[in-house]
Amino acid sequence: MKLRSLAVLVAFSIAVFTVLGQQALAQDGHSDVRIQITPPSHPLELRTPNPGADGVMVPLISGFSVLPPTDGGFDAWPCQPTTGDNSADCSSISPGGLVIGTPAYTWSYAACDADSSMSTNCGQVFWSYEDDTGDNTDDVLVSVSAKQGTAVLLDTGKINLGVNTAAAGSTVLISLDTAFGTLGATGKNNGYCAGSGKTCANPLSSAPITIMMNTTIGRYKLMKSFKIILE
Repeated sequence: MKLRSLAVLVAFSIAVFTVLGQQALAQDGHSDVRIQITPPSHPLELRTPNPGADGVMVPLISGFSVLPPTDGGFDAWPCQPTTGDNSADCSSISPGGLVIGTPAYTWSYAACDADSSMSTNCGQVFWSYEDDTGDNTDDVLVSVSAKQGTAVLLDTGKINLGVNTAAAGSTVLISLDTAFGTLGATGKNNGYCAGSGKTCANPLSSAPITIMMNTTIGRYKLMKSFKIILE
């Protein structure tokens, strides 16, 4: 059964979100990566970058959620009450709010098993963090991968989202529409491993999948992971 489009409203006690337009990406096949930035609700003292410091990229929410429908070629969510590529769908959201797809642990195997060239995305990986780096010189580099045991089901390789424009204390949300598998191709850079140098395999039913997200800004690094299952 195909997944139904649902949405939940997540309230944040922070200022109105601002949205960066979708960045030009180095690899083909990952044009669904989006980055959105919320400025801090109050200014923070600019920190001098410290390579030994902890907590300069503080993890917040993350998960795998219902795939957003598109309107005018843009994802309907993540959706925030401000200007941006999907602002027409988001104008009714109160300031400080965010709409995301409904997250879950169990997903449709038939929808997410991308074993043929006709397969399509089945859900959206999202993760967020508070950026306290004060680093507006280095680029934001992100990657998303998924493994089932030793088998690689998804690997984006490094994606450059451009120079970090987040002021210290901002909340950053990154999302990627995806599925898992080969898209019917073999060898390195096949399917959902395009651009990574890895070889993707098709997922198995009822075995946990670990999804990992890496974010790097200069000397600062953040890694998050969570699990889902396909049945």
